[in-house]
Amino acid sequence: MRKLMTILALLGLAASIIARSARADGVTYNVFSTYASDSSTSLVSAPDAKFTFTFTVPSPCSPSSTPSCADPSGGVANFPAQSIEVTFSSPTLPGFTAPATLSFFSSGGGGLFDLEAFPCATGAPTCSPGDRADFDWTFFGPQIFNTVKDDPLGCQAPAGAPPLPAGTFCTGSFAIIVSPVLGPSFFFDMNDPTIFGDLTGGTVNGTPSVAAPEPSSLLLLGSGFLALGGFARKRLVTLFN
Repeated sequence: MRKLMTILALLGLAASIIARSARADGVTYNVFSTYASDSSTSLVSAPDAKFTFTFTVPSPCSPSSTPSCADPSGGVANFPAQSIEVTFSSPTLPGFTAPATLSFFSSGGGGLFDLEAFPCATGAPTCSPGDRADFDWTFFGPQIFNTVKDDPLGCQAPAGAPPLPAGTFCTGSFAIIVSPVLGPSFFFDMNDPTIFGDLTGGTVNGTPSVAAPEPSSLLLLGSGFLALGGFARKRLVTLFN
């Protein structure tokens, strides 16, 4: 019986280790803001309209993360073109889920991030790459990632905890502000200079997120279970025969 309990304990431990390695940590951000009263009316903007964005980034990010980001030690964490899916919604405007480029800035660069999304120009749910629009939102506020290990201006590890690595994204609530140097957060159409507007405040809320295991990781997990199960079965046959 003692041997049986040991085998079951090993199975549980192996399963927890494999499952943990099969999942990737990240941070999901929900962005809430409002267009100024003199903003242009377009597919994604209207005067005084409230809007939200939702997207998830890997944390920490690195050239080997999925999606990958550039080394953030230069003060900017960049995700390459159209690598992140963002969901846009507004009570008065059509919503979309579309690929986007994201650039997170250090406090010296205005903080928060720049989001460039590529929804369908017609507002349709699907479109070809040539039919995509190109909109840009720039949000000023606090720095919400670590440019270097345990960055004093980024996320701080709790007292006694290991220092947080470069590329770690912060969780919590962060204000969208008017920068004393760069002015208000803003929006514009990359293809039409007549469509633009300021943003009147808002918040960015970051919560921990765990990505679903990839199929290859699930296959590895299942193979591990089969191998361990076969070993346990042999041990049980030996014990009871």
